[in-house]
Amino acid sequence: MSNFLTEPNPLIKFKVGIFYHHCQHNPSESFQSCDPDEIAKKLREFQTKAIIIVGIYDDEHLKLYREAILKAGLNPLLVRIVDYRWGESAIKQNMVILENGWTADLAKIEEKGINISRRDLISGNIKTVKDRVDKPVYIQWMCGYLYRACNLCEATCPYNAIQVDKKSGVIINYEKCTACGICVSACPVSAIQFPSVSQQAIFEIAKLNGDKKISCYKNHDNSIKIPCLAMLSAVDIALLRSNGSITFECPGCELSRNLSNFIMTLTDLNDKIGGIEFISPDIKIEPKPLKEIKIKNDTFFKRSEARKIIASSENLPDILFDIDINSDMCTLCESCAKWCPTSAISIQRGENNEKLIFDPLKCMGCNICINVCPEGSACGTVPGKKAINIHSMKETNLKQKVIFEDELVRCKVCGTPIGSRKSLNRIKKIMKEKGVECDGEWLERCPKHRAEYSFQKIFGMNAKFKPRRTLGE
Repeated sequence: MSNFLTEPNPLIKFKVGIFYHHCQHNPSESFQSCDPDEIAKKLREFQTKAIIIVGIYDDEHLKLYREAILKAGLNPLLVRIVDYRWGESAIKQNMVILENGWTADLAKIEEKGINISRRDLISGNIKTVKDRVDKPVYIQWMCGYLYRACNLCEATCPYNAIQVDKKSGVIINYEKCTACGICVSACPVSAIQFPSVSQQAIFEIAKLNGDKKISCYKNHDNSIKIPCLAMLSAVDIALLRSNGSITFECPGCELSRNLSNFIMTLTDLNDKIGGIEFISPDIKIEPKPLKEIKIKNDTFFKRSEARKIIASSENLPDILFDIDINSDMCTLCESCAKWCPTSAISIQRGENNEKLIFDPLKCMGCNICINVCPEGSACGTVPGKKAINIHSMKETNLKQKVIFEDELVRCKVCGTPIGSRKSLNRIKKIMKEKGVECDGEWLERCPKHRAEYSFQKIFGMNAKFKPRRTLGE
């Protein structure tokens, strides 16, 4: 398990330098050059990891800046380009992203060659630089041990680029990965993030007052640039909308086909809180009338923490989850409650009954309850269907509720709880299907008294049962 104290983490804030670049396209009396070596020299003088280059945002200059950044030995994911015509607000927005750029150093490193002079070629002085790949990274300490039962990232990836190893965690195949960002939006604990724009950066950008426009790096207009719009979840959209209206613009690249869930979520939120616009070559969603929403400007590091804050502040059912139980399938085996990492599902026992309780404020939509539910196709029901189902809440209801209850069977000798009536009936049914008759008297006893009952069935009900001592007694 990774160590939070020794590795990059969201508590780290970077100091950000600002370099104003001028050339013939953006003339000034100060430094003017389109020589990447000269620009690299200027960048090194800042002696900071994170830098904003205020220059020109077009393909020609982006290529120039990237070469200079690599020659300066900087992490290109910690350098952001702002067009000089965009104004101070754009500089402020990009500064917030870089201040919270702690994930940039987690990016995969690639050795690359750079443009060399004729002199270097003749002398054999061919240099390589360290580039960074802006594709999602897995942060194990944020995941904890959820990977043992949660597979949302793997299940949602449309390119089969993610594999969840139950022993070591999430493995990302960067050859298959297209950086679409769907896995980033799916992870409830923010254990998968983009190196260039951390989840913490999204949270902090959301706190800035004023209208916002968000797009990807391929858009050359003034906007807050992220790898892909699909990386944003309902929680992110609600937060970004909380301090002003918001416009999302997609330039329509090959990854735009992955935006169906994003557009559906955006549409639902726009209907409820308004002020959300979407623009793409194929689709345009007009913003509904803006409604004021009040979300506490708190500090949180995971999407699950943010969801809880939003849920307690605003009537936004889209960011909450609800659970349905199939009463014909559920046996109240307690697997969902035992595995739930947030105790959103719990067991409440009375004298003669047992209840499954659901707390929507604690649920983060990890689907672990579904994954561990044993009542599914293995029990002769519809293939792939489980006794428990999770979905977005339709109407806000923060109250705890009973989602299933059954008779609690207790040991006939000592009164120790054994299980629900339905779970015992399931055992009888399974044993009968295997050709074994199950003695109901034996079944309705605790393990200790089952052994005693079996002993007395052989040697007589008056025979004295002396269980063998276990090691350590």
